[in-house]
Amino acid sequence: MLVAYCVADGAEAAVVGPGYALSQTVMGGAPAHDALGADEQLWTAWSLDPFVLIPAGLLALLYVRGLRRWRGGRAESHRWWQTACFFLGLGTIVLALVSPLDRLTEHHFSMHMVQHLLLIAVGVPLLLVGAPTTPVLRGLPRWARRLAARPLAPHGRASIVWRALTQPLVALLLANATLIAWHLVPGWYDAAVRDDGIHALEHGTFIATALLFWWNVIDPRPLHAPLGYLGRMGYVLVNGTIQSVLATLITLADYTLYPVYEDVRLILPIGPRADQELGGLIMWIPGQALNLTVLAALFGVWAMRSELAQQEADRRALAEPPRAAPPAPSTLD
Repeated sequence: MLVAYCVADGAEAAVVGPGYALSQTVMGGAPAHDALGADEQLWTAWSLDPFVLIPAGLLALLYVRGLRRWRGGRAESHRWWQTACFFLGLGTIVLALVSPLDRLTEHHFSMHMVQHLLLIAVGVPLLLVGAPTTPVLRGLPRWARRLAARPLAPHGRASIVWRALTQPLVALLLANATLIAWHLVPGWYDAAVRDDGIHALEHGTFIATALLFWWNVIDPRPLHAPLGYLGRMGYVLVNGTIQSVLATLITLADYTLYPVYEDVRLILPIGPRADQELGGLIMWIPGQALNLTVLAALFGVWAMRSELAQQEADRRALAEPPRAAPPAPSTLD
């Protein structure tokens, strides 16, 4: 459909920009998911999307299989709470995409913001806290591990690209540019609500860029974030400031930014404008609360490690024998 549109109206689309092209591509199309019917119960409106459930199930299977095959020191290098965080993060992402919440996003912008917050600020960081790299790679069949070995080697193509994308400034710019584009470029958000493929692209870019961002905040063993803990705190603070500005623009907008919600049946007792304000506040207040929680955690880890390092330095200083005082210089009369 997009190709046909570009052939027919390419000149006009080039003039008015990609947002117009996206909106016109799906203009008048059905919602991205089946909207709730008037007689349909919300709590039974699970989408059970196989494109979500099958990849999530495979990822969980590889993780568990990798843990079982991991021999020698697994208990020391991979703790139980990391496994719990991995499955909590994976479960959060799955529930955000297949639960009745996903159906509500077709009717209310505020529910879409709840979904995005769960994906970007809860699910993805919990996945990385679960340190999935080694378990998933060990869970692959031997032939698949061999295929992955060359590009994932330190000088392999995949590693080079990954290091470039996870550079702190690059990851910060990509994550926030993606968030801003989908919410403020005219037509992009409405196109995502109306079209399945564009909706999947939106969520995919959110999750991918969130992985890049959180990689610089969390140590996803055996790999390590390039920033120190003070640098990570500043990194999260800058990210939170950018997202606060975006949330403020949405909350205080004096017109409806997303006309798609003016044409759908309302489930919650709130109009489109008020719903837009609520969505901006959800991005703003709970989003900043999560950022503050991360900042507090980083500060706690930094303080604890600094204290341990100081105690180790003191212990070594006490263990060293005292140095003999140098002899006093002789004086000649």
